[in-house]
Amino acid sequence: MTEHAETIAFRPRQRRTQARVKRRRRQLAERQPARVARRLALAHRIAADIEAGRYKDYADVARRHGLTRARLTQLMNLLLLAPDIQEEVLALEFPVGREPVTERTLRRVLTSLCWEDQRAAWMELRPDPS
Repeated sequence: MTEHAETIAFRPRQRRTQARVKRRRRQLAERQPARVARRLALAHRIAADIEAGRYKDYADVARRHGLTRARLTQLMNLLLLAPDIQEEVLALEFPVGREPVTERTLRRVLTSLCWEDQRAAWMELRPDPS
């Protein structure tokens, strides 16, 4: 009979936890464009593509991107924000998983199409500039 010995190396639990903590701290130090900023940029791109004739209409865009027409309408409604609010949203950056401004938050700003009302609502909802 042949003896077969196999060595298995285990990392101690503490080292795994420390590595996870270091990785999470590094992620929190890095800032990335906010999801809502990327979605607003996508809405601008879709609008430009429609204007350039790459798509026939919103229904065509929805079919090609695998979205429902309702979801596409939600995205395109972001274009109804006041230009200065759009500029601020496009500049938003947050650490991963720490986004205080969401698309749902912006929909509350969009309850009024009057830019002055939107600006007032945005002042209440926008994150600290720090």
